[in-house]
Amino acid sequence: MKAFVFLPGTLCDERLWQYQLPEFSKSIVVNLRTQNTLEKMLDSVYEVSFDSFVLVGFSMGGYVAQEFALRYSERVEHLVVMGSSTQGYPPKEQEVITQALPVIRGGLFKGITDRRLREFLHPKSYAKPELRELIHSMAGPDAAQVYLRQLEATLGRRDLSSEIGNIVCPLTAIGGHDDHIVSAESILAFNKLVPNAQVQILEECGHFVPLEQPAVVNEILHGIYQLP
Repeated sequence: MKAFVFLPGTLCDERLWQYQLPEFSKSIVVNLRTQNTLEKMLDSVYEVSFDSFVLVGFSMGGYVAQEFALRYSERVEHLVVMGSSTQGYPPKEQEVITQALPVIRGGLFKGITDRRLREFLHPKSYAKPELRELIHSMAGPDAAQVYLRQLEATLGRRDLSSEIGNIVCPLTAIGGHDDHIVSAESILAFNKLVPNAQVQILEECGHFVPLEQPAVVNEILHGIYQLP
């Protein structure tokens, strides 16, 4: 029975994977909200009890997952990245965050605003108030502190384009056709970088892939689960 280890994105928690966890009884979500360095995040993944596992990462968690698979190849049976590329922090997002840092450091940051959510979600997803509320809720009352720690750990993330082809496990990359944060083009680049990579771009989907298209994501993960 394959084990699944899920890594959330920035300001997300285990609820990001609420549609996936019930599908796989042998699974765990690694909390990436408390660490302020990449090394500490990687250590948290390393400490999971499974000897080897399918590693699934979304957005920031997708970057951490790539770094982990490159460093600890013997632990990863299959790498799945969603809404995450090899190309470092998205430049436009990095610019927005840099401008917002004074507000974040001042403790005034409360999470993603509804206006910003329009950039993250497909219009059909944005029209669902329960989805918007979930994303707001995941940020938590300590959003400013969590965000600062995660930025400190990953804002300077490396471009892994020249290294990702060295991973020894199979790789599946999933992106949203309408993702304005991590473009579909940057996800499709995995086809050129990783031999035999499986890349899927989902229609009517923005950045929050596991929440916007859960049925398709589950189908893909079940296909991986059934591999020998």
